[in-house]
Amino acid sequence: MRNKSIVREIGKKLEEANNILITSHIRPDWDAVGSVLGLGLALQENGKKVQMVLADRLPEKFQYLPGSEQIKTPDSNDYDLSIVLDCSDFLRVGDALQEEQPDVNIDHHITNLKFARLNLVEPRSAATSMMLTECFPFWGLDISQPVATALMSGILGDTLGFRTSNTSPKVLRLCASLMEKGANLAKLYEFILIQNSFEAANYWGMGLQKIQRNGKIVWTTLTLEDRKKAL
Repeated sequence: MRNKSIVREIGKKLEEANNILITSHIRPDWDAVGSVLGLGLALQENGKKVQMVLADRLPEKFQYLPGSEQIKTPDSNDYDLSIVLDCSDFLRVGDALQEEQPDVNIDHHITNLKFARLNLVEPRSAATSMMLTECFPFWGLDISQPVATALMSGILGDTLGFRTSNTSPKVLRLCASLMEKGANLAKLYEFILIQNSFEAANYWGMGLQKIQRNGKIVWTTLTLEDRKKAL
């Protein structure tokens, strides 16, 4: 973690706040949901009141994660600290903050526009969930089994099961530490990367039916109508 001064500033904000809102981007992926749950649950276990909010309704596949039932659509402006995770552009937050500038932005995308009052952006990091795993000791936050599960899911999702080029030895060491805290790597890998719903398989099938090749280029098309039919 290179921006230790910003990490300390964020830690001070977390310590002073009583009611914290945490959100991420629309159409959330595993890192978005995993980071929101990981930070949200850790802060709750540290005695903070936390709202975990996403502009979109939480997709069913994420309901496997502990604490997922707490993630709601926006319904309250009662908070004194707002945090956006894993989101490079404030427009992608949707209506979770009703256009109010957030206090803290934590993200690993190189395209991040640094739209908050405090911005912790680490493009070299494999996932926002990885950044949080590194930051928790600085913030005095413990990693329980539910927190470890959430953070591991975010890292697994964004690295495609440790297959992306930014999967460094540090990533693997941090994931090993999350396993020691109770995250079940085998079960998470199966759930996130191997299992698919019937609807997802049907959607992929529609794409495979229309696959085409021109020399070394292979492509297909999936329309919005295909998506509606698959569901």
